[in-house]
Amino acid sequence: MKKFLVLLLAVCMMLTAAFATGCKGKNKGAYDPDNFLTEEQALAEYGDQYRIVKNPVTIEIFVPRGSMNPRYETMEMFKVLSRRTNITFEFNHADTASYENLRSAAWFGGDLPDFFLFSNSMEEQVSYSEEGVLIPFNDPNLVVEGVQVGSLVDNYMPNYKALLDNNFNIDTKTKARDVVTLPDGKMYSTVTANDVPRDLTYKMWINQKWIDNINTTPGLKTKLSQEFGVSELPSANDINTIDELLLVLRAFKKLDANKDGDPDNEIPATAAEMEYLRNFILAAYGAVSNNIEISNDGKSFNYTPATEPYREFLKMARTMFKEGLIDNNTYSILGNEQMAGNGAANRLGMFCAAAAYLVVGYDLDPNYTVFGPITSDYYNGTPLHYGFTNFSASACLIPVGTPYVREIARLMDIMYSDLGTQLIAYGEEGTHWSWDNEEKTSWTFNVPSTWEGTQEEYRATISPNVGTGASVYWKYDFIGKMNDDIVKRLNTESERYIPFLKAPIPEDIILSREGYDETSSILLNLMPYIEMVEGEFITGVRDPFNDKDWNDHLNELVNYRYQKVVDIYNAAL
Repeated sequence: MKKFLVLLLAVCMMLTAAFATGCKGKNKGAYDPDNFLTEEQALAEYGDQYRIVKNPVTIEIFVPRGSMNPRYETMEMFKVLSRRTNITFEFNHADTASYENLRSAAWFGGDLPDFFLFSNSMEEQVSYSEEGVLIPFNDPNLVVEGVQVGSLVDNYMPNYKALLDNNFNIDTKTKARDVVTLPDGKMYSTVTANDVPRDLTYKMWINQKWIDNINTTPGLKTKLSQEFGVSELPSANDINTIDELLLVLRAFKKLDANKDGDPDNEIPATAAEMEYLRNFILAAYGAVSNNIEISNDGKSFNYTPATEPYREFLKMARTMFKEGLIDNNTYSILGNEQMAGNGAANRLGMFCAAAAYLVVGYDLDPNYTVFGPITSDYYNGTPLHYGFTNFSASACLIPVGTPYVREIARLMDIMYSDLGTQLIAYGEEGTHWSWDNEEKTSWTFNVPSTWEGTQEEYRATISPNVGTGASVYWKYDFIGKMNDDIVKRLNTESERYIPFLKAPIPEDIILSREGYDETSSILLNLMPYIEMVEGEFITGVRDPFNDKDWNDHLNELVNYRYQKVVDIYNAAL
């Protein structure tokens, strides 16, 4: 912690000195406040409300870059924004694998951009805001470059302000303003909002075709009765408990569910990582993650690996692994490529994926349907399903030192407008996509006939959303109108999870700087142990049914100081 504080103090001193001497970082020349245009001025003088400056300026942006992403300057989204705003963008790309290290280097090395776009952590905001090196979005007394700027939200961000006022049209008890407002009353980031059902959770797919094969093929139906004492398997929509799922997976394992003549080549359940199966099975016992998690009544936090629900999950996972219901390669799998190979060969019964076709291909996609959530004899309350939050304070962060504060505010406001939400989703209307009718109830993505890759690979040339999930407002009112049968199905099937989604940590829980520092330090050591011990319990190195093994695990958790993490989160709650 001392090392962190020393580095933070150094950053503060460096930034303060740079600001005091009028340093503009990589921005060349003196700032001209008269070059800035309000929306009204832009419309009156240039006929385009999205123009931000009279004469071109260059703004540097720090961005995450995934493996599917080309360089941001080549993306159609930013070409359109540059053309409309008259701003040239320079991007500091940080690959997602090394993102945190490169971001820290930018802070501690003083090589700061004009703003950070996407993936801004609350921990960073709490720490740096206390040092006075972040620009607040709602400070009525903000002065930059001698200009009385005032509240960026109130004065320059009408689209964003309206969305905050109506909570982004999302019906949830959590308020976006609460998520983005720190204890000092200031907003140092703008909100990332998402109300698209298919992107709010993992989806669990099961092979309904295999279920139908077993239920309707005379030989398989007879064996089902002989082996399991039931006349038929429940359909995907009727799998409501872990015992019903267990029955289906055992039938997949022992019977020739894919009807290829080999009863031993079916893989009942698999995943690219155990995390996806764990969260689904664990939910049947009343929790959704193997980390710090709020109780189902919202009154306190628990550390799930120290609870009985987690032990019950381990018992079930151990049983499934021992019986060969969980693919043994789950702990050594090469990733989605190997899983997709089994999927294309019609060998998968159940798996987790954003869409079934991504794993099994388009031909077998209709065989699979979303199912769950499920409960158990241990937990028979309201079903639970792991969910992502609707809001996060992660969209835009402006460090002290840039003169282009008003320009950045207007740029971000455009990204919250219909133009911006469309650009980051599928590009520019009339070029990359087109409305299908005057009522604007559906639209079609215009993938060129000459394009040889996948639809998503083409979309990656337009938006950073592909590969990183980056967005500021992922808006169902637009996304949900895409005229694509598979996407429509994904949207519809994903809606079943919405009433049951649980985020382990509510969006509006904000720790102190010391709290983030201490919990990060503890969890940095604790999580590798949890990953190891979970694997040992499931694969049989340890026995979750054995009290001594379980109690030894609890004692090890105590040594890792997990209770301190629980105490810090409960204090914040």
